[in-house]
Amino acid sequence: MSSKTVNLLLRLLRLISFKRKISLVKLIPLAIITGFADVIAVGLVSRVFTAVVGRENRPSIPFSDLFSQDRFWKVIWLIIFYVAFNWLASFLRLYLRAYQEKLRAGIFLDLSQMAQRKIFSQKYEFFLTDKSENISYKILLNIQRVSEKLIRPVLQIGSGFFIVTFIFIAILTFAKVTAFYLIICLVIGYTFISLIVTPKIRKASQERITLEAEISKVMNESVRTITDVHLTNSENYFQKKYINAGLNAFPFLWKAETYPEFPRSLIEPFGITLIFSIGIFPLLSDKNPENLTEIVPFLATIAVASLKLTPPLQDLFRGITDLRSGIPDLEESLKIIELSDNRQFYLNAQKASEFAKPKKFIKLNSLSYKYPFAEKYSVKDLNLSIKVGSKVAFVGKTGSGKTTTVNNILCLLEPISGYISIDGKKLTKDLISSWQGICSYVPQTINLLNSDIISNIAYGIEKEKVDEKKVWESLKVAQLEDLINELPLGLKTIVGDNGIRLSGGQRQRIAIARAFYRNTKLLIFDEATSALDNKTESDLIKAINLINKDLTIIFIAHRLSTIRDCDCIYEFENGHVKSFGTYQQLVEKSKSFYELINAEKSTKDLF
Repeated sequence: MSSKTVNLLLRLLRLISFKRKISLVKLIPLAIITGFADVIAVGLVSRVFTAVVGRENRPSIPFSDLFSQDRFWKVIWLIIFYVAFNWLASFLRLYLRAYQEKLRAGIFLDLSQMAQRKIFSQKYEFFLTDKSENISYKILLNIQRVSEKLIRPVLQIGSGFFIVTFIFIAILTFAKVTAFYLIICLVIGYTFISLIVTPKIRKASQERITLEAEISKVMNESVRTITDVHLTNSENYFQKKYINAGLNAFPFLWKAETYPEFPRSLIEPFGITLIFSIGIFPLLSDKNPENLTEIVPFLATIAVASLKLTPPLQDLFRGITDLRSGIPDLEESLKIIELSDNRQFYLNAQKASEFAKPKKFIKLNSLSYKYPFAEKYSVKDLNLSIKVGSKVAFVGKTGSGKTTTVNNILCLLEPISGYISIDGKKLTKDLISSWQGICSYVPQTINLLNSDIISNIAYGIEKEKVDEKKVWESLKVAQLEDLINELPLGLKTIVGDNGIRLSGGQRQRIAIARAFYRNTKLLIFDEATSALDNKTESDLIKAINLINKDLTIIFIAHRLSTIRDCDCIYEFENGHVKSFGTYQQLVEKSKSFYELINAEKSTKDLF
């Protein structure tokens, strides 16, 4: 086994919980007992056939004096014990396999939970890079493969080693030098086959991972953009793309599963050939039929031993081969599981209690930010002040820094320099979770759970803990109360995959209701009312103002109806605030803002 494989296995072992490690240790005595039962069964068959041919059993069986010395009854009693120990050995093997599978399933759950926790602990930037592609694919499929192609083989190798060792010892005791040669030949044969097949296994496994990821990507993209697929008649394009990806993956899909079978499948007939060749050779060389009675016990014992030996030996050989084929999957899984914890995941209870909700101002102080994959700063030396309870708007061209600024305010992004302050107090890292707990973000593209309405509003809260009265209050503010009352199942209506059964405006209002259920103090609308008609939008803003006077609202919008009544409008350009003021003040002093208004008016005149 290569040092790379050993290193990866040690890394995996360090990740496994103490409880699972204890279970791994318990596997050893269970495997020893199972192997010992098989050894007794092999020993008994030798005694049965020795008694059948009339030869004396040496050494004598313990407590043999308790049995009848009559040859017939001695054979009967030996058969009974042989059958009994076969049943015992079979039940022990079954229990051992069940224990292995239970342990494997437990480790799979542990690893997948660790992977999910690691994903949640990543900063927002992680999800903006190529690293985040096919995360769900990697978590589910790669870890599942690690479970089946690596953890299961390791467990089988561990238990199979003891069983095989015990049976080999029994064979060596009975056949001595002959059995030693047999073992050496089997090891040489397996090593030779493995050296030829292993490089092919690893290449096929690595290519399979890459190409399966491509297949998954094509499928996800086509389903996610199904509206465009239908409108542009692009079905043939995506079908062809999927077919090509499948054709490229196909050879590696079957090869990755077939190659591991080669060593096991070839070594079995090779071993049987050796066993019977060794057994029959003395008879052929002596050509004395009377020697047959001496060979019968040997052949019978070796035959039964081979039957007992074949399953654990197959597990051992297949386990070693699967272990090698599972290494690429383990590497991919460890990339996720061993990610650093870059985000404070749990609230600091003491700091949370000390956190004071904003009462006066939210300020950005010389704040600068640059995305990890970008050369230029998205915002640079940004200073602005937002009065608590006010409505402000961020306007500007695409790429001017509006959304980046909002993401810094929400602490989804960590500024390169500068800081955010709440009522003059710097927002430190240990207060971020508390701050985010009173902020809500409603984007233009809403992501909903494929569940009922109540689960989408009381997001992330167990149903028995949901305050239904509060849900209805949130729906009222979001102008959805009448619609929900008209639905046959009311709050229990399933919205479909990402809210596909709702209109765009209804999805946006569900997201707004979700924000109000959380007692939000800072609400950010990122073009979040774009799917609403003017009257609904106006009623929504009025309802928001009535229900919470201390609510601070930031609009990222271009619609005049949304920003006209804002207390302050910030106009962004190239990561800076170009100008700010009320709607009328900007009309008078900012040429670009004036042009923005005229452009919207011209668009309206066209319709």
